[in-house]
Amino acid sequence: MDFFFQNNYLCKKNQFGFIKGRFTALQSFRIMDEWTTHLDSGGQVDVIYTDFAKALDTVAHRWLLSKIKSYNINQRLILWIQDFLCNRKQSIGVNG
Repeated sequence: MDFFFQNNYLCKKNQFGFIKGRFTALQSFRIMDEWTTHLDSGGQVDVIYTDFAKALDTVAHRWLLSKIKSYNINQRLILWIQDFLCNRKQSIGVNG
């Protein structure tokens, strides 16, 4: 994550996932507090919810990998992401 923060790809103040001690539930509490404060002062809050279900299944994997490579990320991480995107298999075990 340090790479993304140091290169201004992510804003640490607004990032909650994948950071020690900043789990995603805290983001929900923070935004609700901000909305409540804004509404209490007579403001308006407009919200758009998006569903990213299967998002990685609908994006062109070659394009995504090319984009990731353009950020000069460590090759081992790129290979891991490539394996995740392109070589996924799912299995279920029953009774061991």
